[in-house]
Amino acid sequence: MTEHGKYYIYDDDDLRDLLNKVKERIGHLQPAWEVIGEIVHTSILRNFEDGGRPKAWGDLKDSTKKQRAKKNKWPGQILVMSGEKDGLLSSISYDAMPEKLVLVANKKYAAIQHFGGMAGKGRKVKIPARPYMMIQDEDWAEIKAALNDFIIEGRL
Repeated sequence: MTEHGKYYIYDDDDLRDLLNKVKERIGHLQPAWEVIGEIVHTSILRNFEDGGRPKAWGDLKDSTKKQRAKKNKWPGQILVMSGEKDGLLSSISYDAMPEKLVLVANKKYAAIQHFGGMAGKGRKVKIPARPYMMIQDEDWAEIKAALNDFIIEGRL
């Protein structure tokens, strides 16, 4: 993953090579990107449900748990305070286009939660990395099966 301005680009040569082969057969990739987008989006939501995959995210600090408890938001899930409404989880979407798939987490704190780093007033609070925008190894079998159905069977 590389930083490009204020965005990060996930560049996977294996996925690109696979989709270029599909492109040769079907003309454009939007239907394939739609299927992949749904698979990856569902997988990202599961990352939240499981509290991190394949490795569990680090626990919250006691002070964070106490703050959440005062708001009746703890116990709960590590990166989920608002449920699926108005929080980071609900900000995740995708847009399938003829040439690419764009996955977005549309919150100003999305990157710091994914990559970790210093935050807060004076950047004195260390936020641990809790990667959630990931293609999991187990997703590849589903992506390949869906593409195979599309290429061979002509269905998605």
